[in-house]
Amino acid sequence: MNMEQQKNKYAKSIERLNEAVRMEIATTLQYMYFHVHFEDAGYEYLAKMMKQSAIAEMRHIEELSERIMYLEGDVDMNPLEKTVKITKVAEALTFSMNIEQSTVDKYNEWSRLCSAEDDAVTHRLFQNLSVQEEEHLDMFRTELQNLKDYGEQYYLSLQSIAHSKAVVKEQKEKAHHHEE
Repeated sequence: MNMEQQKNKYAKSIERLNEAVRMEIATTLQYMYFHVHFEDAGYEYLAKMMKQSAIAEMRHIEELSERIMYLEGDVDMNPLEKTVKITKVAEALTFSMNIEQSTVDKYNEWSRLCSAEDDAVTHRLFQNLSVQEEEHLDMFRTELQNLKDYGEQYYLSLQSIAHSKAVVKEQKEKAHHHEE
């Protein structure tokens, strides 16, 4: 098989990988949007969770991009969707769950298609990313369930208390360093 036939063989994989990159970029931006709003509201744990999720999505962009480059394609670094302006915690968690479920569904389908097209490496990449996306889905589902179980007001109060404790700890550490 010559180089041109080899490139054509992976054209569909490159197309799927690029759509995945664009999805991951949009998801990264969405989670960073949630992060800055939750941090501003003093919801320490939620802000940190969203930031860590955004960082994980950036790692996915890197993995997908590396595969595209290996297949001699070009990476499309444009978000698939615009960031949605949601600031209510329950809505953000529900929206995040929907993003993750949609991503898992697409990655499972693309994994199957890549396997059928004899692209085992891309097949495995989509399988591995699916596992990580399911972990995100489970994390968001757990937080939304906690919010429902404890009631929104109590749940968000706990988030604020965690933030306050972190601020006090930081101030004590700064004071201690100034004394030295």
